[in-house]
Amino acid sequence: MCNERPWWKRPLRVIQTNLQVLDTPRMDEARIAAQIEDLGANVLVVNVGGIYAWYPTALPFHTVNPCLPKDHDLLEALLAACHARGIRVVARFDFSKASDRTYQMRPQWFARSADGSPQVVGAMRPGNWDLLYTTCINSGYRNAELAAPALREALGRYDLDGVFFNAPHAPNCHCEACKAKYLALYGAPLPEDEAQWDPGWKSRCLYDNIGLLRKAIRETRDVPVILYYGIASDNLYERLATCDMICAEPQDVLSLGWKEIPQSFKPALCIRLGRSEPAAPPPFGIIHSCPGMDWRHVGLPPAEYLYWMSQVPANGGYIWHSITGIPDTIGDKRILECVRTINTQIRTVEGCMDGARSRAPVALLWDMHADDLSKAFGGQMTAPANGWAEAMLSTQIPFDVLLPEQVASGRLAEYRVAVLPTVPRDAAVLSALEDFVAKGGRVVAECTRPLDARPAELLGLVPGGQVSEYLQASYLRFAPGAEDLRRDLGPTPLLPHRGRTLYAQPRDARTLCTLVPPFAPMEAVGAPPERASLPVPETDLPLLTLREAGEGRTAAVLFPLSAMLSELKLHDHELLVRNLLTALLGDALDIRLAQPLRGIQLMDYQGPGGRVIHVVNGVGQRPLSQNLPLQVELVLRWEKDAAPRVRGLLCGEPEVRLEGGELRIRTAPVQTWEVLTVEA
Repeated sequence: MCNERPWWKRPLRVIQTNLQVLDTPRMDEARIAAQIEDLGANVLVVNVGGIYAWYPTALPFHTVNPCLPKDHDLLEALLAACHARGIRVVARFDFSKASDRTYQMRPQWFARSADGSPQVVGAMRPGNWDLLYTTCINSGYRNAELAAPALREALGRYDLDGVFFNAPHAPNCHCEACKAKYLALYGAPLPEDEAQWDPGWKSRCLYDNIGLLRKAIRETRDVPVILYYGIASDNLYERLATCDMICAEPQDVLSLGWKEIPQSFKPALCIRLGRSEPAAPPPFGIIHSCPGMDWRHVGLPPAEYLYWMSQVPANGGYIWHSITGIPDTIGDKRILECVRTINTQIRTVEGCMDGARSRAPVALLWDMHADDLSKAFGGQMTAPANGWAEAMLSTQIPFDVLLPEQVASGRLAEYRVAVLPTVPRDAAVLSALEDFVAKGGRVVAECTRPLDARPAELLGLVPGGQVSEYLQASYLRFAPGAEDLRRDLGPTPLLPHRGRTLYAQPRDARTLCTLVPPFAPMEAVGAPPERASLPVPETDLPLLTLREAGEGRTAAVLFPLSAMLSELKLHDHELLVRNLLTALLGDALDIRLAQPLRGIQLMDYQGPGGRVIHVVNGVGQRPLSQNLPLQVELVLRWEKDAAPRVRGLLCGEPEVRLEGGELRIRTAPVQTWEVLTVEA
């Protein structure tokens, strides 16, 4: 048994009960443990300390939940009940806020705005509550004076299985501790303008804080630490250096309105980025049951909820359900039924996914520090990787996400195509890309700024170039010989184009698409129709080029295609991406849908017992009001004489036939999620 993996390196299904203080008298520990087991979880994340201590702490300034029972230790009883059922219990600590009484006694522990005022949270909240104040990440409260002693106390007293830090990130703070730390790190005063802060400042504060707290944990009990990683804000390696497992919230909130409904790229990017480091366990994907934090007491529409949850395991992550209260205090019982349904499905498939690796032939470079994340599309912030991810998901192109550090270390050798939403400037990354192309790899790069010499040479373009003004009523024209790019687009020579375009000159690259300049100024677009003729219907200004270098290929996209994908969501642009990548992939792409359908996601893995293919059905208008069952036909290149055994693990047995070197698999009707196994 000495070689048995620790519990946190095995397949996990997590439920986090965000406990409400006033519900404490209704907490029956044995009943809660039974309910968590019935809901299919094997891990419970429960409040232990921070804003409130859920046990009789002896520490001053660690506010005790006033509703705790007097006759027994609730936390101890809950631990015993869960452990009796084989459920691990992870302690949730939140040191981001503290009561106004603590503020009055220790004001130096709290975050300050630029004018020196403290940051009050929920001042207008109705009810008889203490005010909460935001604590500073560099203060004694979140470090050696309160947080570390609280961790030692709880872990020394209780048989907890792990620690999770909620809201661990650094607030915007101008206190004296932050000013002194910033000066010591960067040799300059902390700017009053927060936009001028060093990009690594807040991440470094988190790194130092969690490093100290993890040391306190390790000195007390050898349990895993779980920490958030923000795909747009955190350095993944800094997070992995201070924790054992990482989690993300790959879900925005629907309460922001229809235009802000999160698209499918978010769980794909979050989970796949978390999986990008092979030595780390799969990341957790935290899915909140509510439409938004302003509506904690109702659930998401079940169809939308199931769709959102399914994407976490389908993209290779562990599910983490975040619910408000305990099962008995949750009014919207639809939440519980959805949690039970998805956990039952995950339990069915987790064995074949344990240790599975992605078979994706495409690597999407994610660089959160790219300097042209915005302004290419009217100044609106739109990370280029989002658009490319959404296009590949919508057209069923399997891909992984890699960081610049991973590209520089040689990971590209595992892939046929690298997609660069922005042109990298790092010398090590450029060297890796040059080597990749020299060995037959293919690169697609979106270029929206003048090119330095090395990337220009890689792409077959003349260095430099001129960035255009914002082009509104313009078009992309397919050049002769670019028929592959027009597949499924029908008899149109043009596609919509807009944004700031790079006027670049090919050196040894072939032009596949050109610019048709605007036919009217902004104030006259579309009117009158009598004057809508194109004054210049064709130019030699390239929008898309292709360079051939032996077996290697490099394609340059010279306009903000990613922004158009994110903002316009035209399927024509998605098809352009699919056609370009398909042409570059060649025989490396050995799986497709017989009839591509937007809203179907396809994930492809190699598991211990054979191939594992996930199909997620999100067809319909978001947020989904119902899941529409669809039969999906997959086509796999198959060179063997006999068809393999194919099983449908969730929806029923598929139809399988072998035709002319292709294996065709027609699923049973897929309501939300299906997992197919193809024997080795």
